[in-house]
Amino acid sequence: MLKEHLTLLNNKIIHFQQGHIPSDLVVLKKLFDLLEIHFRGIRQPSFYSEALKVTLSNLNYLTRQHFNCTVYELMQGRIHEEAEKLLKYSTLTIKEITFELGMTDPSYFCKCFRKITGLSPKRFREGVC
Repeated sequence: MLKEHLTLLNNKIIHFQQGHIPSDLVVLKKLFDLLEIHFRGIRQPSFYSEALKVTLSNLNYLTRQHFNCTVYELMQGRIHEEAEKLLKYSTLTIKEITFELGMTDPSYFCKCFRKITGLSPKRFREGVC
């Protein structure tokens, strides 16, 4: 999900490369950069809005306008993408993946993962490998 949004954002920016890039696209690009750096440890959308010097309300407005989701949903999408990557390409246990993603409760991680994919992390891994 996040990769698709980033591709869409980059395509919009490329469209404006010849001229002035709109400030909302600049803010969104910076948001994606921050998410990539901090998604494992910082789970408060307000951190990102403060770092970008915009209100959370305005940042959510931008993300809804361009990607039809909130900052929180973008954060969750990035965490989920990383979880899928770790399940596919690593030999880490579910517990180790939970901690790698900055979470503390493997059962909560499994619940969140199942909510998005419809599969437990174990079943997901079995189906991929």
